[in-house]
Amino acid sequence: MRIVDTLIVFRILKMLTTPWNKMQAFKFGFIDMNGNRIKEIEDENGKKVKNDPVTKKEKSSLTPLHRLVFNLKKIINKVPFGKTQFASYVTALLLLKEECDLDNEQSEELYEKFYRFLKEEELLEAEMITETINVGKLIIGETYKIRFPIKQNDYIHQSKEDVLIHQEYEKIYGIQTYIGFVNEERVVLTADDVY
Repeated sequence: MRIVDTLIVFRILKMLTTPWNKMQAFKFGFIDMNGNRIKEIEDENGKKVKNDPVTKKEKSSLTPLHRLVFNLKKIINKVPFGKTQFASYVTALLLLKEECDLDNEQSEELYEKFYRFLKEEELLEAEMITETINVGKLIIGETYKIRFPIKQNDYIHQSKEDVLIHQEYEKIYGIQTYIGFVNEERVVLTADDVY
């Protein structure tokens, strides 16, 4: 992996594990405690005005990379602890791989570094690993229901919507991922995302 790629991966990992209120975008007032973008604020006269970055430092707190990571963090933060959380890490890593157009070698290094980072930061619990055994498998060509809202590709697919499993995708940390379709929209998911 090139040095620049490695630096980007480490920046992403650091941002993924940084609390919302410690982010520069939060300190500048561009996001709230849940990572949602604050697009308008009130000026001194009580009038609503756009809340866009102006200075170089403000702009550097809200780059396309930041927005990508904010979306990944929201995906990860929406799910409960346990196997679902670990399965969501897998989905987030695959979405990151696609967004950054990483090749196999780069993505393998990303998975390894992310796993190591979780262990070093004590964010990885033994139960999370053993519970991945129970995530299960899906049948290609079958239709399932979405367990909880899935946000991908600027769409939010609601719980109980039908998803048709199209094909197996990748296996990461022992968890099989799949490509499915909700109506015409492609989604990446695990067996833990559906019932």
